Amino acid sequence: MTFQLAGNGPRIYEEVMVPLWFGRWAETLVDRVDLRPAQRVLDVACGTGVTTRLARAKVGPTGTVDGLDINAPMIAKARELAGDLDIGWIESDVCDSGLPSGSVDVILSQHGYHYFPDKARALAEFSRLLVPGGRLAFSIWDGHSRYTKALCAAVEHHISPEVACKQRAQRETPSAADLAEQVYAQGFSDVVVHRQELMIDVPSAPEFVPLHLASMPIAGAFLALPDDRKQALIDEVGASLADYAHNDRLIYPDAVHVVIAHR
Repeated sequence: MTFQLAGNGPRIYEEVMVPLWFGRWAETLVDRVDLRPAQRVLDVACGTGVTTRLARAKVGPTGTVDGLDINAPMIAKARELAGDLDIGWIESDVCDSGLPSGSVDVILSQHGYHYFPDKARALAEFSRLLVPGGRLAFSIWDGHSRYTKALCAAVEHHISPEVACKQRAQRETPSAADLAEQVYAQGFSDVVVHRQELMIDVPSAPEFVPLHLASMPIAGAFLALPDDRKQALIDEVGASLADYAHNDRLIYPDAVHVVIAHR
């Protein structure tokens, strides 16, 4: 499974999904890790770099931060957004960073772990990169939210079961116990899995659903629909979430698991 965006996807992702979703989860992840000045940090599957930029601010001028992602358009957007910030950008597979062994104090990954094609190999690479006592911290969805269930059902009805399956897979995640077992199996210690819940506040379905789908890997399938079928899909999501509609906003709970472990 991969999460690859092209065309306008990275721009829409940064302008829409980061402020409404991923920026908030990035803040909770960085706060949980409690980064310190002078630490060396690697942000894996960095996307457009929201977590990377937050880490850069935490470690100060004596620290170092690199962002790694396999998706060239995302790295390009991250580099553009970082401006003059002293951040290294690495376009690479998660298992082949090219960095020296024992060169990193903290490895972060916000919503990246789920998409690693070989999780055991990725964890082994993290262990190689971390100094003894170094920390790994990653977040991953705790299954589907009420919104994503409604969205995927509408995608199935109005696009296809195959496209809906692709969208659903983004939230079909391991349990907390399975996550801990996977990390322990690669030699990490003191593995703790925290569940974090936020109330998500996004625009109403007519505004948010098209923007959300345009920032997803299934964007092409949605955009190819005739206008009446696009509208029918959006209307179905809105009707399913009527209980969560407040003053032209959708407000609903969502949750992640944050895994923290030591090398």
